[in-house]
Amino acid sequence: MDYMVYVSEFVGSLIFLLGGYAYMCNISLKKTLVGTLNYIELAVAWSLAVGFGLAVAVILGGPAYLNPGVVFGSVIAGTLPISQACIFLLMEFLAAGVAELLCMVFFWASFKASKGMAKRGIFSAYPVEKNVPLNFVQEFIATFAFLFLVLGTIKAASGDSAALQIGVVGFAAVLILSLTLNSTGFSMNAMRSVFSSIWFALLPFPNKDGEKVDWGYQLIVNLVGSSLGGITAVLTVGALF
Repeated sequence: MDYMVYVSEFVGSLIFLLGGYAYMCNISLKKTLVGTLNYIELAVAWSLAVGFGLAVAVILGGPAYLNPGVVFGSVIAGTLPISQACIFLLMEFLAAGVAELLCMVFFWASFKASKGMAKRGIFSAYPVEKNVPLNFVQEFIATFAFLFLVLGTIKAASGDSAALQIGVVGFAAVLILSLTLNSTGFSMNAMRSVFSSIWFALLPFPNKDGEKVDWGYQLIVNLVGSSLGGITAVLTVGALF
């Protein structure tokens, strides 16, 4: 397999995560030009980040998985060898680390000024009200709905406008879900939350203040829930198309 497919996975994942995390830094930390949460802005920022990430990954010649659940589903469906799947997962993991590192560099002064403020939510999704069984179901449904739309578009898209088609649908899908289904933060992606939580625990962010990752929630909801949603979406799209 051409090495560029792995590069595309890294670059697409990095654009997706960096765009979202940078906006989260702006609304979560002190000494920024944004400073307060505007839910419409939040939804559009994440939607643009996902849409551009998907489009760039496709332009660079990749399958644009950008989600461990899709990688796992492709392995189960028999369309992706395990050896290649491991490399795609590594690219996603490294992209999460680079995205956080860049945020730490560019928002260093803001992190230093934000003593005592919660920071783990910048890099991972947490619920409005924690109810793990319900959050698990919500995460599964949201991930399935999002990836069903995106994967179906990837199957159907063709020609020079394929990247545009996939990017637009990715944008629209995240926007619709984030405006209507906000109770868990809807990570819909273990890369966006679980991989990033690992890096959050490792990197020396200023004033992290001993803030701990909720590993139980991350593993049950954002890893298992989103991955099962992704696997189901891959298998469903494969069966339908």
